[in-house]
Amino acid sequence: MKSKLIADAGSTNIEWVLVDAEGNVVQSLVTEGLNALISPQDDMEKAFQNTRGLLAKDIPVDEIHYYGAGCATPQICEKVRMTLRSVWGDCLCEVNSDLLGAARSLLLNRKGVACIMGTGSNSCLFDGNMIVSHIPSLGYILGDEGSGAVLGRRLLGDILKRQLPDEICREFMSEYDITLPEILDSVYRGSAPGRYLASFVPFLSKNLSSPPVCSIVRSEFTRFIERNVAMYNEAKSLEICFTGSVAYNFEKILREVATSLGYSVSYVSRSPIDGLVRFHTM
Repeated sequence: MKSKLIADAGSTNIEWVLVDAEGNVVQSLVTEGLNALISPQDDMEKAFQNTRGLLAKDIPVDEIHYYGAGCATPQICEKVRMTLRSVWGDCLCEVNSDLLGAARSLLLNRKGVACIMGTGSNSCLFDGNMIVSHIPSLGYILGDEGSGAVLGRRLLGDILKRQLPDEICREFMSEYDITLPEILDSVYRGSAPGRYLASFVPFLSKNLSSPPVCSIVRSEFTRFIERNVAMYNEAKSLEICFTGSVAYNFEKILREVATSLGYSVSYVSRSPIDGLVRFHTM
């Protein structure tokens, strides 16, 4: 076995794990997130240089297995691969989508439906080796049902249009101390609007005892199941697994919604990284 650097790269953060030639985890670290679809190559190179500087110097990296948000086409994957090689030199670099990373992490070599529910959301049908069917995510404007970005978008919209109880609106504005112009500027002119919107999810979590707040989460999870999971004809007879901070923190509601629609969630993880380490050290 060779030493491996495994990365689960989301829009919010990147989790890196360095595994030595014996398969032992020797270092884990978290760096700022990247989306390969929108991140300039220079920014990626600087971020990777920073990561290399944080890694243990006594263990050379033989292989890099990078699973990234925005790695949606062969061209984008190749751009990331060449950037990784420009930083780490002549080592084997494998770059794949975060969705394949989720499937490998959650299902290893089993058939099932793998879902991501974090800042963004996504799903696929995995045959134990490769993704065989995929409903496009479409991002937080056209899709991303149940994601942190869409939950935050709905919460903000309901707060600003006074659709939630007055005490909830007052608590929100007091906690975040932001103005309407600041919100509009961050959403429409900010560099990472999805991440900005997702930053309000903790408020939802703290106020789930309010039925209108809980309804936002339930309705978005229902939309995710109906518009993503239900589109795979075999889904009711397969393992359905989730990974991501939103799925993990709202697991109870997620399971309840899935059950009410006739689906069974078999496993939920906070992050794909532990499963990816298992996959690459089997």
